[in-house]
Amino acid sequence: MALNTSTASDSRFSEEGDWIAQQFFSPTELRMSPEEYVARHAHALGCFSFHFYQYRDPALGAWVRRVGEILATEGEVERCQQRFLSPEELAMVRRQAAEGL
Repeated sequence: MALNTSTASDSRFSEEGDWIAQQFFSPTELRMSPEEYVARHAHALGCFSFHFYQYRDPALGAWVRRVGEILATEGEVERCQQRFLSPEELAMVRRQAAEGL
């Protein structure tokens, strides 16, 4: 997974991220903890840069930043997958990741 390494000072991240995040994440996904979201969806993300945006909603901003932290920390995705996924779900996620989905 490629994590965007730009800094938050980049002008493209100066706009508010609330609308963008709400278009990308479903209400159901936003009700998950960031850890569960990552466990279920990290394998399908090509890159992630939403954590660089500014958010009016502090809860949404904290949720998105936590997703970014988990994705950027070696071993955290696997830890989350072990915690939240059943053996069958974990096998499916690993198969999809290997297939590039």
